[in-house]
Amino acid sequence: MRRIARSPAQLVITAVLATVLSLVTPVFVDRHEYAKAVMDNIKNPNSENDAILRIERTKTQRIALGIHVVAAGALFVLMNAGLLLVKRWSDSGPKSY
Repeated sequence: MRRIARSPAQLVITAVLATVLSLVTPVFVDRHEYAKAVMDNIKNPNSENDAILRIERTKTQRIALGIHVVAAGALFVLMNAGLLLVKRWSDSGPKSY
């Protein structure tokens, strides 16, 4: 019964830790469309180029957010799998009588 009570706390802690670790890790998204929109806005700053730049910035931020979500999910799975393996390894270790 003790393991069942500890399991939700472990899941919450690893979920929070995975989220924090994935969000503090910088993501570099290199998109040609965004770079072109920036250069067009620098060369000719008008409302049309500004609108295109805002749209491209939003697309880039969505891609970065998606990468953060995938990274958080992967970290969550890896951390819980690691904890499960460590628990099984420590439980099945040599026993002293």
